[in-house]
Amino acid sequence: MKNIAKLMLLLPIGITAPVQAGTSFTEGARDTVTIHPSCRTEDTGLTAIGVVLPNGPDIKVTIGSGDSKTTSVMTLPYPDALISKDRKGNISDANPIMGASPSFNQAAIFGTDVMKATVAAYGKKKTTEDSKMIFWKLKGVNAYDAATDKLISMPYVPAGGFITVEMGFSLPRFTPTSCLKTLKARGKQIARCDQVDSTSHTIVANSEADIREKRMRLTINRDLVKNPLPEHCGKGLEVTIEATDAEVEALKAKMAAMK
Repeated sequence: MKNIAKLMLLLPIGITAPVQAGTSFTEGARDTVTIHPSCRTEDTGLTAIGVVLPNGPDIKVTIGSGDSKTTSVMTLPYPDALISKDRKGNISDANPIMGASPSFNQAAIFGTDVMKATVAAYGKKKTTEDSKMIFWKLKGVNAYDAATDKLISMPYVPAGGFITVEMGFSLPRFTPTSCLKTLKARGKQIARCDQVDSTSHTIVANSEADIREKRMRLTINRDLVKNPLPEHCGKGLEVTIEATDAEVEALKAKMAAMK
């Protein structure tokens, strides 16, 4: 911990090219990250997406890079490593990702929700509850079939069909006296893929969901012009933070239980 101290909806339904969104941000940014979930197994369809965030109070922390790195589970907040600043310039403690939420501009297609839980206190109000998990769930959307001039209910995205969803967030600033140069936040992205009948365009009743997992990546870089590293820091520290294994398993369980 002492070493660290020195130191965040668009839906083109159908098959689209999954252009990789930018995942690198400068400290203090308010922005969005784009997620591209999909199902690859034939005769499955994407029905829900979830993301679990590494915002404490317990997180998995890796300090260093390459062959020189150490990983352990730690408790937030970092002492004097991350801060937030309001419009008046007042400084307070911060979490790695704050106030995260799914975009609501595709509410007609997605049901969206967040699960809040206890986190390390942040902001001038010392908030102790924030988004821990974020969800998108496809509704029973009527899809139009031009060939037959009929509406076909298709509450899933077919295998191989990519969608994009956006998650908004606020990121911390780095304390000027710390040696933190790069903070890599790794959320876990979970996609639920259900078995579907490609002929009737329906989900197979009582089928077992395929829960797919991959990382959601955010890299937060120190603003070396406005916030240079202290001389004694050398090249600075690189820290990677992740949700704990228990939180990832809890998200998988929730995704599997969705109806």
